[in-house]
Amino acid sequence: MGPKQVTIEDWDGDGAIRIPDEVLQELGVDVGDTLYVFEEYVGNVRCLVLSKTPQISDRTDELVSYWNRDGDE
Repeated sequence: MGPKQVTIEDWDGDGAIRIPDEVLQELGVDVGDTLYVFEEYVGNVRCLVLSKTPQISDRTDELVSYWNRDGDE
């Protein structure tokens, strides 16, 4: 799934974004589910990331676990 453009809307005086149905389906979530928003950097670009978990593991941990698996084979 590629990037989706969203517009910040006014919702009872607060800024809000509407998440398109196809994005919700891709994430496997529905109305009433909880999503977490993280500020992350991809290269030098600041991005907002949606996650179904309250914490995103450090990418270094993923890389080290990959190295460890590679060495075990």
